[in-house]
Amino acid sequence: MANQPAVAIPTPAGPVTQAKPMMWACAAVTAVLFVLLFHNFIWRMTLIATSRWGGDWSHAVVIPAISLWFLWQDREHLTAMTWKPAAWGLIPLLAGILSYAWWIYPGRNDMFQGYSMILALLGLVWMIFGSAMLRRLWIPILYLAFAVKVSDRIWEQIAWKLQLLAAQCATFAINIVGAIPSLGLEANVKGSTIELTFMRDGGWVTEALNVAEACSGLRMLAAFMALGVAVACMGHRKAWQRLIMVLLTVPIAVLVNVGRVTVLGVLHRINPQLAAGDVHLFIGMLMLIPALLLFLAVGWVLERIIIEDASAKVEKTSATVSRLDGEDSAIARPARVGAGLVAGGAMTLALGATWGLALSCARPDLWFGDVKPALVWGMTLVSLLALIVGVTWVARLLSRGAAGATALATTVGILLVACVGLQSAVGGMKAVLIKKPVPLREPLLLIPEKMGPWKMEEDQRFSREILEELRTENYLSRTYRDTSAAQAEPGSMVRLHVAYYTGTPDTVPHVPERCYVAGGLVQVSKTTTELELQTPDMRQTDGGYVAMSHLSSQARTVRMPTNRWSATAFTFAAPQRLERASNVIYFFVANGRFLATPDLVRLQGFDLKDAYSYYCKVEVGIPGVGDREQAVRIAQRFLASVMPEIMGCLPDWVDVTEGRWPRDARSAP
Repeated sequence: MANQPAVAIPTPAGPVTQAKPMMWACAAVTAVLFVLLFHNFIWRMTLIATSRWGGDWSHAVVIPAISLWFLWQDREHLTAMTWKPAAWGLIPLLAGILSYAWWIYPGRNDMFQGYSMILALLGLVWMIFGSAMLRRLWIPILYLAFAVKVSDRIWEQIAWKLQLLAAQCATFAINIVGAIPSLGLEANVKGSTIELTFMRDGGWVTEALNVAEACSGLRMLAAFMALGVAVACMGHRKAWQRLIMVLLTVPIAVLVNVGRVTVLGVLHRINPQLAAGDVHLFIGMLMLIPALLLFLAVGWVLERIIIEDASAKVEKTSATVSRLDGEDSAIARPARVGAGLVAGGAMTLALGATWGLALSCARPDLWFGDVKPALVWGMTLVSLLALIVGVTWVARLLSRGAAGATALATTVGILLVACVGLQSAVGGMKAVLIKKPVPLREPLLLIPEKMGPWKMEEDQRFSREILEELRTENYLSRTYRDTSAAQAEPGSMVRLHVAYYTGTPDTVPHVPERCYVAGGLVQVSKTTTELELQTPDMRQTDGGYVAMSHLSSQARTVRMPTNRWSATAFTFAAPQRLERASNVIYFFVANGRFLATPDLVRLQGFDLKDAYSYYCKVEVGIPGVGDREQAVRIAQRFLASVMPEIMGCLPDWVDVTEGRWPRDARSAP
């Protein structure tokens, strides 16, 4: 297609909005208040993007810059347009603020907090600048969603299926490349793990390609998608062209990942060290270049499918701008500013009262424990009616003159009251939204190698790649043997895996069955079971139970929250040998509580008032024992010996809540 001549953007013939000093002051205050209102989520996302174990979402730090670049790219159109505030923006603005408060408590979901912030921003822009401006700004606003970390429970389901597809395609590609006589490389896939077979030192060897990939999924899938959408929104492409490019982001991400794994397979054949460590990370980042080139190539092709007439483009642009002529000049009048401030503040106060009263009906202990529910419901109805009146009042103000100044002042009132109200609610509940880390009392490696009849056979240390997936360096992975049983007897060997997490912004633990299935095994069953600890030296106290730990030279008592709790039993087997199944029993210790599943850790593991937080995964694998009841009995026998030692390493939650641990704590949480 021939190059299009540059098209000048006509200046509207009608009066253009003149921003007065008072309006600029309101705009600056609005921006500051918006950041203050959502600062807890913004800081949490900063931690996720910059944390050592947060590499999967490190692209989030550049997403706001790309959104600003979108604005700069469209600056000529934006500066030529006039403001026409829209009262309809109140709905998403208030809904976003209310949703944000809800997902702080009782929802407790970081992902929906982020989406609530974006919804509020969308409503704010709509209310201040109007519908015409929103049609040009919705892409930069919604693009910010790529900076919001998707919940691991959702993201893993998406990336996991794509990981399986990528592993199968990569195996096919490696076999094609490996047919070169000088390489002599053959690949087979089991789950998402690729096994490479090749000649080394005169003999055939079979090795797994980067075992960490079994748990990683498409680690950079979100970054690839963000890159693809950014390229799709470049320039002035048609909507159908952008849609096609967005739909192609996932296939291109899978294709690029296939190329990455293929390169790693060849490098592993040459030298296994080249497919691990810094080289492995560098190759992953390097794949962004071919991904970008593919996105640009797709865009180049789409732009040349249909040739447009330049004159028609000029006429359409002129028509678009002419419809914006003659908008309200939005002169800032002090009376309108004052009315907007009062209306916005009163309306948000009614919204906050409605939310607080409705929440108190569900949780009377938080606010009004001694007040009759009927009275609280009556107060909720009154505050809801006040909210409706406030919305009607603001809509009438915006329908009069000086709508621009009124809209800015109203948003200042809304955000100001929302900031004060949310902070007051958080302070009233004594909630701690970002928890502080609490260190282990003792390193997990101090757990004895000999405990009763159980003796350590192997102490496994993980590579850097696996630690990136485990996301902690505080772990223990050992194999113990029951010396009182015959060595070949099923159940005489157990595999203990303990991983400790604290100070992490994400509170959803890694589930162990993901690794088993990724390694080519299949799930036979998964259910919740009951564990009961019975040891001679365990006794019940007023606050729970105590047991004896032998971490140091002298035995000492450690607290146990209970001697009976729920755990998850996962039964698995090789696809060709389903009759020879094995079991793994796992649970979590979170802030002194025993919990069976990751979802319970997120929902029940942490109290809003806890200043500190930690969770610890305890996993006991019983290879060769397919009967779940038998596996539970073996796990109980083993845990009777090891659980007091684990609790001796973990923080004593009574000491934490009473301010005695960590040692540098100056006051009780």
